[in-house]
Amino acid sequence: MNHQGDTLRKLTTGLALAIVAGIALTGCTKASSDATAPASSVPAVDPSRVSPTDLPTPPVVTDAKGAIRDLTLGECKTDAGQQSVSGSLTSTQSATADFLVTVSWTNATGDVMGRGFSVLKKVASGQTVTFEIKAKVAAGATQCVKGVEYGTIAG
Repeated sequence: MNHQGDTLRKLTTGLALAIVAGIALTGCTKASSDATAPASSVPAVDPSRVSPTDLPTPPVVTDAKGAIRDLTLGECKTDAGQQSVSGSLTSTQSATADFLVTVSWTNATGDVMGRGFSVLKKVASGQTVTFEIKAKVAAGATQCVKGVEYGTIAG
């Protein structure tokens, strides 16, 4: 076998592989920067389904327990703008406690469109207290969701 022939065959094979690799990589080059990007297919956000960013934050109730049965809530309108709802709470707890009453105005999918709350401090067992909750309600609210927690509220 000829040493010169082997070298020529290796050189030819190497050159052929280099050409094939070069052709294969041609399709992998970066697209030119002046090509226009396709329009986004993400739909626009429906503002009637987004909670306002300025909702008030209720205080924390330490050792919170629910007490929805203690609550009587008046009519709760869902129109956009300033709303108020009045109610009363009669404590069925065995000891004096602080109560947090919340009302969230929500849309059909549960997004909170308005929120208000009332803190009722040191309500004795059997005591009835009245309150009024006011809130700015964004368009799209369809229902009022009430909540009551009792325990200890700082401040």
